Amino acid sequence: MGQSITTEQWKNHLYSYYQKHGGTEKIEALNSVDWTAWLHGEGLKLPVEMEYDLTLAKQAYELAERWDASRAMDDTSRLDFKDSDLEEFNTNQIIVFLQRLQIYAQLPLAHFIHLNELYQFSTTPNAEIRMSFYELALRDHTSRIAKVFASEATNWVVGEDGTGVIKGRMKFCRPVFRAVYKVDGDLAVSAFRRKRDAFHPIARKLIEKDLDMV
Repeated sequence: MGQSITTEQWKNHLYSYYQKHGGTEKIEALNSVDWTAWLHGEGLKLPVEMEYDLTLAKQAYELAERWDASRAMDDTSRLDFKDSDLEEFNTNQIIVFLQRLQIYAQLPLAHFIHLNELYQFSTTPNAEIRMSFYELALRDHTSRIAKVFASEATNWVVGEDGTGVIKGRMKFCRPVFRAVYKVDGDLAVSAFRRKRDAFHPIARKLIEKDLDMV
């Protein structure tokens, strides 16, 4: 306690602990580790190949792929998406779905509005999901989608939309302000000036830099 240790000291402690509390079985498990490869090995591959269960991610990827394919149909009322598409998704899956959409070309405006109305992203109280949605909406600052959602995103981070985002959470405020500033600089600056004193001093100073106000 209160001091740094070396990797070798940590390893020795690990062995001594399991000698007392684990017995032969645990020591054999420790001996099966290729310590030299893990601690001193080179290259990009790990000593043990990692296998990940992508079941949850795959569901999000498939929904994003369906939305990308939907651009072929002009009439959004004929699309077969339902508000229940996300019913079984957890928060992380929804965020992965929104992030996955960013690998595709921007959806047509009508499709994007339909997506938002169907899944109610811009009214969700979940700040992580809403942030991912605005990152998608504002990623191309020259697009019609960005111009439509810039004002809404700005109102969110200054707390004027009634959903209760915590002003000063730089994780949310700074990226949105930077993105909106590229879309409409006057909008971003005027909104910030209107609510400037409500922001934490540190957030205030950094956002002013983001908006070229200093």
